[in-house]
Formats: sequence, C-alpha cells, structure tokens
Amino acid sequence: MQSNELLQYIYKTTEMGRDGIQSVLKYAEDERFHQALEQQLTEYEKLRGASAQMLLERGEAPQGNGAVSKVSSQVMTAMQAMTDHSTSKLAEMMIQGNTMGMSKSLKHLHDYEGNDEQTRNLAAKLLKTEEANIEQMKKFL
Repeated sequence: MQSNELLQYIYKTTEMGRDGIQSVLKYAEDERFHQALEQQLTEYEKLRGASAQMLLERGEAPQGNGAVSKVSSQVMTAMQAMTDHSTSKLAEMMIQGNTMGMSKSLKHLHDYEGNDEQTRNLAAKLLKTEEANIEQMKKFL
C-alpha cells in the first residue's frame, strides 16, 4: 500500500465515522454522551480535513464513500436505535463501529509500504483516535 492509498483510506474511514456519529447524535438524550459524540465528531473532521489536504497537495482528489454505503449505514443505525435508543445501546453501537475501524486501520498501517512519515503519523493518529473513542464509550455502557 502506498501513501495516497492510505490517505484515501483515512479519508473514507473518517467520513464513515462522521456519518455514523451524526446518525447516532439524533438519538442521544444523555448530555454527557452527546458531548462525547460531538468531541469525537470534531476529531474525525480534523483527521478527514488533514487527509484531504495531503491528498490535494499530491494532486489527488479525496474520494468519499458512495451514496449507497451512506444510506445503508443510516438505515441500519435507525433500525437499531428504534428498537433500543438507550445511551448504553448507542454506546455499544459506537464501540462496534470503532472496533471495526480500529482493526482495519491497524491492518492498513501494517500493510503500508511507503516511507512518508506524515502519512504514517496521520494513520497512527486515526488508530489512536479509534482506541480513545472506544475507551470513552465504555463509560456509557
């Protein structure tokens, strides 16, 4: 995997994280939980912006997730939240999403063959963000 591939992965992953948080935020009634999600959203936006900027500097446009992927994610969140929109259930959904993202991020970081430290550092920051998000959500289970 080369630098631009890893940057595209970071861009897509942070977009997916952002979209997931935004679909859960509608159901978040607990103020502390809502604030935690807003904080995570801000962090994903920073990472997404950084990956987009790096891609553009290298002459490549950021490629987001397709509309079908976004809609299916929103529908799945809505269906799960309709049956149980307790803070605990929403936190569990967030942990599951971050765990999946963390596993994929770790794999991509290990597969990265480039020597661009800026790209590697951004991928490592995404991984740490996902780990921190999981820890933060555990308090709400």
